[in-house]
Amino acid sequence: MSYLSRREGRYFYRRRFPVDVAAVVGRAEFRQALGTADRQEALKLSRRVSVEFDRICTQALEGVQECPQTAAGESIQPQAEQPQQATPEAILGHLRGVVEQATRSAVAALHPDQRVASTWGAEMEWRKAALQAIAEGRHPGAEQYNPLEARAALRALEALERGEVPTLGQGQGTAQDVKPADHAGAEQHGQGRTTAKQFAKALDGYCARVSTGRAGIMRKLTAQVLRWPSTPAEQVQRILAYAEAKLAAGNKVSTVHTQAAGLITVLRELPGWEEVKLPRNDPTAREVRKGGQLQADARDPMPVAMVRKVLAGLDARGDAVDAAAARLLVRYGLRPLELLQEGPAALAMRADVMGAEELVFHAGLSGAKNSASRRCLPVHADDAALFRKVLAAKGEATEKRARARIKRLSDAVARQLRGEPGKLSLYSLRHTCADLLRAAGATPDEVGGVLGHAARGSKATSIYGGKAPLHRPRALLEKVREYLL
Repeated sequence: MSYLSRREGRYFYRRRFPVDVAAVVGRAEFRQALGTADRQEALKLSRRVSVEFDRICTQALEGVQECPQTAAGESIQPQAEQPQQATPEAILGHLRGVVEQATRSAVAALHPDQRVASTWGAEMEWRKAALQAIAEGRHPGAEQYNPLEARAALRALEALERGEVPTLGQGQGTAQDVKPADHAGAEQHGQGRTTAKQFAKALDGYCARVSTGRAGIMRKLTAQVLRWPSTPAEQVQRILAYAEAKLAAGNKVSTVHTQAAGLITVLRELPGWEEVKLPRNDPTAREVRKGGQLQADARDPMPVAMVRKVLAGLDARGDAVDAAAARLLVRYGLRPLELLQEGPAALAMRADVMGAEELVFHAGLSGAKNSASRRCLPVHADDAALFRKVLAAKGEATEKRARARIKRLSDAVARQLRGEPGKLSLYSLRHTCADLLRAAGATPDEVGGVLGHAARGSKATSIYGGKAPLHRPRALLEKVREYLL
């Protein structure tokens, strides 16, 4: 067996250590870039590397390494070989050698002729884990190593990941050259990381392009989840931790997906963070992505008999505006925000390309991604009064007020649905309209046209024109109205 793997066109040698060897060397497998894209050459090189692999296994089991190597690839001298009465200067000089060797080893893995970019991060992780185990005395044979040297090598790798040049002082070295124990905490103040001030500027730019409601949600969410200064990798881990906690608490997967996607979108506003994303194979990330998939059973349509019961209950409450809004939502398949965010101007006369005029409701959500939802819905003569009643009650033109109206109506409908089976809610009225349109003979494209879904086919074709007669949508909506009466 050649033990060859290929990534990004280049070969590298990858082989698992036996369990007893892995316990000694501190890692599960051996990997080495071969620096070639030619398979025949890689086969020759793999035979040489196999000899090195066998040597490591033999020495690990026999315990005869002259100078044990950590998983990071740097030599650490056994404590017994150090002078019994080493001076501080000698100790610091030796530590500088450890830092330099650890840095060279990690940088070599990124050489253009040997780099395997997709595995370098994992390589660094197991190197650091092995060094940490040595420093804490958990590594097999840790008593042979000096924990100070392991910690120095570990800090060198961590600094390298932050894009810093590891150092343990200059010149001959004295005790004053060593950074204090709280050095890691001092690094938190922004060196090599994005600061809170930089993020605030990026967040302001994002909020300027979205709705007021969305901006408020994201400002609150970023303050709750993100911490600064930070690196992209650290923020991704915070998002995953937040998502995992929300899922464990029973939150809807779709909601957690929306929150995580929003956080990633905001982070991409930062210069140099454009490629930040959730890891592909992380279990929590996979679960979060499920929330972005369309689910046929996410919400049930409300049976017609149940619709009539809910409308009768709203009438009995005496709130004519809420009752009128619920009727319009189910008769026209509107999203609640599409109706309740608008004022009287949304109801207007429209002239088609043939010169005919008719009363229409201008429906649609704000934002570039919702441009497909913009549409004109022909209004039945008997529904014009209902539209005027609901639109006149809008009050101040704020999205916050519209969402407050939606919550009030949603709570009123939920009270009418209490004890009923199924996943029913205010939004179920829109699903009911979709099914009734199909019952009236509407094609999938015609259903999408009424509901405000993106048209299939050419994007240009979907936006050309805009003044076509609305005979077909009118006939379908009249049929839906008949089913509900």
